[in-house]
Amino acid sequence: MNQENPNLKPQDDFSDIWDLAKSYVPAEAKENDAAWEKLQLKINEQSINKQTPTLSITYRRILSYAAVVALFILSGYMYFQPEVPAEIAKVTETTTSGQAREIELPDGSSVMLSANSEISYSFSESKRFIELSGHARFEVSRNENAPFTVNTPTTTVTVLGTGFDVVAYPNASVKVFVNHGKVKVENTHEEAILTQNQGVISQGNELVSWNHNVNPLEINKQYLKFNNAPLDFVLETLYHTQNIQLRAPLNSNDTRFTGTLKFNQTSDQVAQLLSAALELKIQAAPQTAE
Repeated sequence: MNQENPNLKPQDDFSDIWDLAKSYVPAEAKENDAAWEKLQLKINEQSINKQTPTLSITYRRILSYAAVVALFILSGYMYFQPEVPAEIAKVTETTTSGQAREIELPDGSSVMLSANSEISYSFSESKRFIELSGHARFEVSRNENAPFTVNTPTTTVTVLGTGFDVVAYPNASVKVFVNHGKVKVENTHEEAILTQNQGVISQGNELVSWNHNVNPLEINKQYLKFNNAPLDFVLETLYHTQNIQLRAPLNSNDTRFTGTLKFNQTSDQVAQLLSAALELKIQAAPQTAE
């Protein structure tokens, strides 16, 4: 094999060939390495691309959950808050003698308007304003952003949400009684905070206590229900609501009446009923010619 050096042995020729083969790199091997590097690079790129959408999807999912929770909280807040009505110009409601009616106000509050009474109301986002002449029982929907104010010629009653009566007939003392909750009563000189079963009578510049165990008068569309009511209050109510004028003995100031009187009863019928219930002589006053 090696003719230039006849002293070399055949195994020496084989060793030389083996050594040369160690350093020989076939052309296709280089191509294979390049292909493997290209494949590895593509695998790495795909791995990175797969991770990015996963993070994006997870982030979007978290945002979706947060949006749902926020929407739920907002819905709950809006549900428990009374609807704020758009601004409403003055609206007037009236009743006649012997007629009471229930009125629903735009904010969800309700009014039982007694006979011979009138209310006017105007609402906005920041106030609920009522003017009253006569007797009304209010059930007020709570709204801390819009106080509910009842005005009479001499007295102002302010609440956020509660139940109360205001009696404010012309030429008579204003009476306020709280059925539940809390109200503020003001006149030109004094102010009082009332809670359940507390009341005041506004007389001139004074607020005189008018407390009872229960409200002395319940208004219904067809009757008046008195609960341990002072007799003078009963007679006053009959006069204002039905133009019924009755006379009672002078020594009956401490007398109290519990019972129901219908709107369609005559003066004589009411006098007889009260006389029997109280064991007093109650008489209908003679009608004066107009």
